[in-house]
Formats: sequence, C-alpha cells, structure tokens
Amino acid sequence: MASVSSSDPGGVNYMTSTPIAYGYMRVRNNASDQELKLLDDQLHAYAEAHNLWMTYTYYEWGPGISPHLLVRRLIRDDVRHVIVPSLEQITEHPLMQLLVSEQIALDGGALLYETSEIHGRADVR
Repeated sequence: MASVSSSDPGGVNYMTSTPIAYGYMRVRNNASDQELKLLDDQLHAYAEAHNLWMTYTYYEWGPGISPHLLVRRLIRDDVRHVIVPSLEQITEHPLMQLLVSEQIALDGGALLYETSEIHGRADVR
C-alpha cells in the first residue's frame, strides 16, 4: 500500500518554473525512524541540488510494491521527476528494478533519479 507525505518547502519561495518532483521509497519492516528520516533528507537534498521542488514522498509499505499507483499520480498531476534513494532500495531484484524504472519513464513520462544516477526518458519542460 502506498501513502503520501506532504513536504514543506521550508519557506523558500519556489517559482512556478521550478520543476516539481515526487520522492518514492520503500519502507521495510525493520527500518528505523532514523533511517527513514535520513533517506527522506537525502531525497530532499538531491532535489534541492538539482533545482527540483520535491512536494510529495510516496512510501511503499509491506512486502510488495505498486509503482503503477505512483505512475497514475504522475500523469494526473503532470509531474515529470521522481527521486528514489536507489532502485535497490525499492526492490532488490534486478528485473523488478528495470520494470519500475521503465514504468516510471515510459508510462509516467518522468525522469527517474537515483541519488547518484539518472534514468529514464521524459519530455522535460
């Protein structure tokens, strides 16, 4: 099941020309609050460093993942950027990593950013 968390821009006046990004991460049963906070801070720092405004973070809870829910939201909100800690953090299976990446890029039309790499194809405005 996915959930959404709003992000406070911290009083920064973001212009409408700043592209919006969504964060996406998986919450494992053994993850501590401190670990999740560090990952969330990492996503926000990456967004800021790349001139993106991260407005939501989608959390996947439980054993499965449902990237199609994120893709629907990307299309509905016309968002073209998704930031993840790493594809391995979302799923450890290499084939599933490829499927998640391609679903976000091809179905959602968004660029997928790992905090150290960039993946996907998008009509970046």
